[in-house]
Amino acid sequence: MKTSRFYIIAVATALLMTSCSNGDERMLTVINEDGTCSREMTFHPGKENAMAPLGKPVDADGMTFHSSWKRTWSVMGDSVRHACPMTQQQWDSLQNVSGNILMHTRQDYPSVSEMGDSLNRVAQELFKDSASLEKHFKWFYTDYVYKETLSIAVKESVFLISLDRFVSADTASYWFTGEPNLAAGLTGAEQKAMLDDIEAKIVHWFMACSMAHVCEIIANEQYDEVKNPPVSKEQFEALKDSIAMLPAVANIDLFDNMNQVGRILEDFFHSDAYTPLFKDEEVWNHRLEETYKFYTYLLYMKPMLDYVMPGKVMDAGNGVVDGNVVHYKFSGERLIPHPYSVTITSRVTNLWAFVATILVILLAIGSFAYKRKTSR
Repeated sequence: MKTSRFYIIAVATALLMTSCSNGDERMLTVINEDGTCSREMTFHPGKENAMAPLGKPVDADGMTFHSSWKRTWSVMGDSVRHACPMTQQQWDSLQNVSGNILMHTRQDYPSVSEMGDSLNRVAQELFKDSASLEKHFKWFYTDYVYKETLSIAVKESVFLISLDRFVSADTASYWFTGEPNLAAGLTGAEQKAMLDDIEAKIVHWFMACSMAHVCEIIANEQYDEVKNPPVSKEQFEALKDSIAMLPAVANIDLFDNMNQVGRILEDFFHSDAYTPLFKDEEVWNHRLEETYKFYTYLLYMKPMLDYVMPGKVMDAGNGVVDGNVVHYKFSGERLIPHPYSVTITSRVTNLWAFVATILVILLAIGSFAYKRKTSR
């Protein structure tokens, strides 16, 4: 029996609340006192990427690292870094290589804004990044406030139907990010009932988006093939939203039975003019896979976001402070309801300010004592 890729994606969406980050993959950002910074991305490479020449870009779940990124590799559990590219002998010598090897791509920047721009180029249209760093000088210490926001770059063109038509903003945020905690105070049975209800609405939303894409493809690419269409191309396109929001759309399985779509259009238009378009399911499988490649990358993207700030961290927001590192749990689907924000405040003690203050006090005391002595 053919496995529905679309079903897998939908189920993955429904299970996001229990999904967890891959602890091996991370994005380490280091902020220095002078405003310079660096970023290192760690991920499991395939053989082609591990052995790619340094001048050739490498890819990781929709992100492309060009030759300006310094590349090294290591074996899980071993801190030793090795020069890229890997040799065939090195690759063959490791058992279960795809799970044991980590690739590290690193780049230095003169400012955090340039670091954000660089990540945008790496992510292409997967997501967009903006970062800022503020320094607040307060004599005895200097506070550093780092802010970074990740958001979906092409959200409207992928999710054609707004999520708020199915669930509230708080419900969407809870489903995809865990906040706010709507399950607080509920029994296990009550939580299950609530999650089942949300799951059904989220899947319906996803199916509605997909149905809207199907209608868009028909209108833009296939309408000339429709014999005796019941409405004009312009009218069909205008009705896309109404078709996508039909209750029957919640139960369709686009990858395994495109004829369901044909029947929905038959019922809606009282015509079978569009039915012949769905005879070749493989063509539709390919088109929808291409359309939702972006979404699939988001589901795969689960790096831990690690930050190292100058001085001592005073406020990590939603992050967890672990020594001199702040950890933020991140996954691509967290970007669906709203942007993902990082705000960290750290403090650097200005030792020279203490020394200067003590010297001024000592000079003042010395001057006072000298004047007092000479006045006698």
